[in-house]
Amino acid sequence: MAKPIYAGSYNNRGGGRWKSVFVVIILIQIVLVGAYLIWSKGKKSDENSVAIPEPGIPEAVFEPGMPDLLPAPILEVQASPAIQSAISDARAALDAGQLADAKKQLDTIVETTPDPEAIKLLGEVNIKMLKSAIPMPGKERYAIQPGDYLQKIAKKYNTTVQLIKDMNGMQTDTIRAGAAVMVYNGDFSIRVSKSRNTLDLMAGDKLFKRYSVGTGKWGKTPAIEFKIVDKITEPPWTRFTDGKQIEYGDPENVLGTRWMKIVSDEHPEITGFGIHGTWERDSIGKQSSAGCIRMLNEDVEELFDLVPRKTTVIISD
Repeated sequence: MAKPIYAGSYNNRGGGRWKSVFVVIILIQIVLVGAYLIWSKGKKSDENSVAIPEPGIPEAVFEPGMPDLLPAPILEVQASPAIQSAISDARAALDAGQLADAKKQLDTIVETTPDPEAIKLLGEVNIKMLKSAIPMPGKERYAIQPGDYLQKIAKKYNTTVQLIKDMNGMQTDTIRAGAAVMVYNGDFSIRVSKSRNTLDLMAGDKLFKRYSVGTGKWGKTPAIEFKIVDKITEPPWTRFTDGKQIEYGDPENVLGTRWMKIVSDEHPEITGFGIHGTWERDSIGKQSSAGCIRMLNEDVEELFDLVPRKTTVIISD
């Protein structure tokens, strides 16, 4: 009797191998589908987390999926012993009320090295001197003429009414012909660095005070020259998504206590940008806005009182 051929056993072994391959393919497909679902969910979450644009800024500038806050690079540089000693002397002069001596020392330091402590101290000294009776570059005595009023004097000297009042300790706008007031006849301008997230108030070609600011996410604050064309106290905010006006004081209003609208003569098509306050203190020093320059409320209030309309604002990378 002939031996049977175990074809069935051979086929079963082959079928088993193909079954294993099929199972592996199914498992790979499940893994790929799961990975896609996780990726698409994360992408959707990123898109939903994008901040609401500020007024006038097109939605096209938003790039979903990129990180929200990009801090400026911080370079820690240890000041030399000589610089540290000079800063200590300047601080001692400030504490003693010798503002002119402190300013002289700090101007010299800042011109030779961008020491953060010296820069901060210089801004403090300059503000104190500006609002005191101590002479400094740009301050002048003006004899009030018949028919004068504060707005007229402020326009003549390209300054602000509030600064005149602060410099002279005035509580009201009332002035009298024949009296005299101190005015500031300096040339303020603003320089913003996107990489450092700083705003420098310049008096001529010298640094007057440096502020830490927030700039546009992903570098989308335009690096061009602007000028201030409007200034609003306690501004309302028009929400971009639906055009609804959010009044000052509403938690949804992102503009803080002050708004300074900036426009560009060379690029009039670029609109909706400004310098404004913020309630989000931890957003300062980072690329955190929808394109505007945001400041701490106390800082923007100070700047608002110092700079008049038509002040140049130069933004650089």
